[in-house]
Amino acid sequence: MHWIVRREYMKHSYHLAYFATHAFMPTFTIIMLCCCGKTDSYKSADYRGNGFTSIVGTDLANNDMSGYVKEGTSFDAKDIPAGNYSGITRLKGNSYAIVSDKDGKGGYFKFTIEIDSNGNITSVKNNGFRELEEKNKDQEAIAYNPDNHHIYIGCEETDEIVEYDILNGKKIDTLCIDEYKRNGVHNRKIESLAFDRKRQSLFTINEGPLKGDNHLMLRLIEIDTDMKRKMQYTYILDTPLDDGPCVDDSHAFGVAELLSLGDGTLLVLEREFKVEDMKIGSWVMNKIFRIRPGKLNKQFITGWRTSLNVSDLGLANYEGMCLGPQLKDGRQVIIICADSQNRYGGVLRDWFKTVII
Repeated sequence: MHWIVRREYMKHSYHLAYFATHAFMPTFTIIMLCCCGKTDSYKSADYRGNGFTSIVGTDLANNDMSGYVKEGTSFDAKDIPAGNYSGITRLKGNSYAIVSDKDGKGGYFKFTIEIDSNGNITSVKNNGFRELEEKNKDQEAIAYNPDNHHIYIGCEETDEIVEYDILNGKKIDTLCIDEYKRNGVHNRKIESLAFDRKRQSLFTINEGPLKGDNHLMLRLIEIDTDMKRKMQYTYILDTPLDDGPCVDDSHAFGVAELLSLGDGTLLVLEREFKVEDMKIGSWVMNKIFRIRPGKLNKQFITGWRTSLNVSDLGLANYEGMCLGPQLKDGRQVIIICADSQNRYGGVLRDWFKTVII
């Protein structure tokens, strides 16, 4: 489908008072025009391409940067084993670690992902599994610290972040996020993890609001490299497109992933997933924002919608996001992977996608 989207901001919508009182959030006004494609982009303007300056390192004064962002083509990784690929991190070069939220053992898959000079994915290869635990505790997120070769895995079942040394495979430390365990909603807790090399910090955020919190408020938690909590920040979700109740997994909205850009800012992948009764007509809306923890701006980067209907099997539940290579012109490639629920019903696919900023 083609969509026209108008981003509507109220004056001072990102002001401190707004965060404190959970006032009006920017919303998306959507006008459906016609059916015609797999992925519908949500941009304020056409991609400006030539003369582009990388977003990384810029301030957040401009609330909407989508006109400067290029979306790469979606890649159907049909040659890899079907999976529940829920988190991804870059290790080195074209080598990546990907976790699954449903496989029997705990650990990660070793992937090779090739990117061409335009930032598009040309191949995805699963090179096998690195076992770290006897049991998979619903691994939803993964991050890597290249300074000490430690990998961190977020486990939603236990509300824990577990640290491993990938050189010897040993468990180093574990941190339980207590408020997620006490007040988290089932299947709406740990979903994201990012390592910020500049701050020497890990970041995680609850996927959906905790019991007792405002229905759009999330808690962004900063953790130091000793696995001790440093700070907590408020993050406010965009208002969902579907105003129906989120009483079960047929409608979910929240944060699927975080990513550090290495300049003190984070990318936030918001996701709204609506499953219709007969599955046909189901859709996923993804939006990426850029934030600076402790600051107030929330900068729109890009957004897209995928759907499932009789002529379009492109529905993609994107959950993982990591840095890819930097292109020759200085732009940064972001790699995003989808959880196909083991290619559910023979219909869903293991999609990978790039965004170039």
